[in-house]
Amino acid sequence: MEPKLRVLAVTNTYPTAEMPDDTPCIKDQITALRAYGVQVDLLHIARTKGKWSYAQAAWRIVVLSLQSKRYDLIHAYYGHCGLLARLQLRYPVVVTFRGSDLLSRRDGAIGQVVARLADSIIVMSEEMKRIAKRDDAYIIPFGVNLDLFTAYPMEDARRELGLALDEKLLLFPWNPARTVKRFDLVQEAIQIAQQKYDRVHLVVVFDEPHETVAKYMSACNVMVLASDYEGSPMAIREAMACNLPIVSVDVGDVRQIVANTDGCYLCQREPADIAEKLSLALARGSRTDGVRIVRQKDAAWGAEQVMQVYHCLLKSYRWQRRGETPCESPL
Repeated sequence: MEPKLRVLAVTNTYPTAEMPDDTPCIKDQITALRAYGVQVDLLHIARTKGKWSYAQAAWRIVVLSLQSKRYDLIHAYYGHCGLLARLQLRYPVVVTFRGSDLLSRRDGAIGQVVARLADSIIVMSEEMKRIAKRDDAYIIPFGVNLDLFTAYPMEDARRELGLALDEKLLLFPWNPARTVKRFDLVQEAIQIAQQKYDRVHLVVVFDEPHETVAKYMSACNVMVLASDYEGSPMAIREAMACNLPIVSVDVGDVRQIVANTDGCYLCQREPADIAEKLSLALARGSRTDGVRIVRQKDAAWGAEQVMQVYHCLLKSYRWQRRGETPCESPL
């Protein structure tokens, strides 16, 4: 029997009691990796504690070089954490980039440096792979937690959430303060749509537990996304799992996910077209069959893909030391 892989996961986003919606897909992936037998220790950098938390994490990583071997590799989530992981040279480093850490102007500059320093990188889309300038980058979006995100009767969900049964509800499951999400465009689009439909309301959900977000996806009629950039937005995949109609700009890998699903519409990044596509979705008046697209790519699938990255990287390290054949291409 092969020994268990030992991994140190480093991340500055992870669900807690205070921040239950802080990138739960990372927790889902770590849970799935553990279910496959990978020994994962978590180094969670609490962003709310400021620079001191990063300093503490940096010291813990540096000290790893002075201790007896504890891990096979370090897996960092987000570019900033990848930079910290590279403060030691004892263990190979895998970095998963989520989106803004390569696509935004400020964080992207750091991310491109980290992409060159990492031994292997995982990205969410072809666009991110191109920006990272790593032909060997693995494209592995996070898998959906299908235990939570599944079709559920709309009326039951609305009653449990205290929502009106006779309204058209449009879901925006992101923090409006994040300017990249373009809440301003969504608000303008809703105002236009309300001229055609009397009882149309926008439902904004953020900083809520994953279970609650899933319930809102079952309760609402349509979800809308208008971001300036995205990697592979988890909410799109989660909405597909709930058979929730989607109106979205063509960003990240959204086109690839929703293009062949009736009830999902791509729109231009301007209020009038967003409103027109929302009207089409509302007029259709039924759920989608989006779950067929994401059913095979759940959290367990994502973990299995990541494990292949681990094994390929470690094989390459053995090749360098012992003359074995390395992995020649990504998944």
